[in-house]
Amino acid sequence: MRKHDQARAVGIVLAGGGSTRLGHAARATGGGKALLMFRGHTFLEHVLLALVTEVHKLIVVAAPGQSLPPLGAAELVCDATPGAGPLAGLRDGLLAASAAADNHGLPAPAFAVVASCDLPLLRREVVGYLLDCARESGAVWTVPLVRGHRQVLVSVLRFDMLPRIETWLATGRRDLRGLLGHVAEKTPLAVRIVSESELTAIDPRLVSFEDIDTPAELERLQSE
Repeated sequence: MRKHDQARAVGIVLAGGGSTRLGHAARATGGGKALLMFRGHTFLEHVLLALVTEVHKLIVVAAPGQSLPPLGAAELVCDATPGAGPLAGLRDGLLAASAAADNHGLPAPAFAVVASCDLPLLRREVVGYLLDCARESGAVWTVPLVRGHRQVLVSVLRFDMLPRIETWLATGRRDLRGLLGHVAEKTPLAVRIVSESELTAIDPRLVSFEDIDTPAELERLQSE
């Protein structure tokens, strides 16, 4: 990636979810899914490694007091409204990135890559491709469509989305997909859908989108 392109993007990893469906496996870590292990690294570390070469700054949004692995150069941001869901966490990450840019006298990044921490197979090439699609299309939200589902937790947003997110949350809505549907309905060209056929060229089995939500999924992953 060209340096000037990289400097226009920030990675926001959402690590503060409750992990209720994983049950004991997630509770036993003390840090939820973020501290689950796969091939010698935590889930969170795998996601950060997939993002680090594609963005100039990494932000991890976590619950207050949540146990996490060493974050290196990534900035830790605590949920301002714990339990409010991933959209509120995304807002907190975007606000932190804007504040960091202001503190250094820099413009806010143009793009944010958002990813949940339960994607240990996320590939750097997928992240880079999504960013390329976002830059080329001019869309405010670039979203993969995988197995019939819009993958909002592996997507790219323009920072222009921050006011819309804050307005959506102010109405009491917390759903990411609901906001995506609203944006697409109001301005269809504002959303760039990335098809499976595009993605399989760089991730043939689409493993980047295999989020680990249940004990069975965790067992299958760790047996590979």
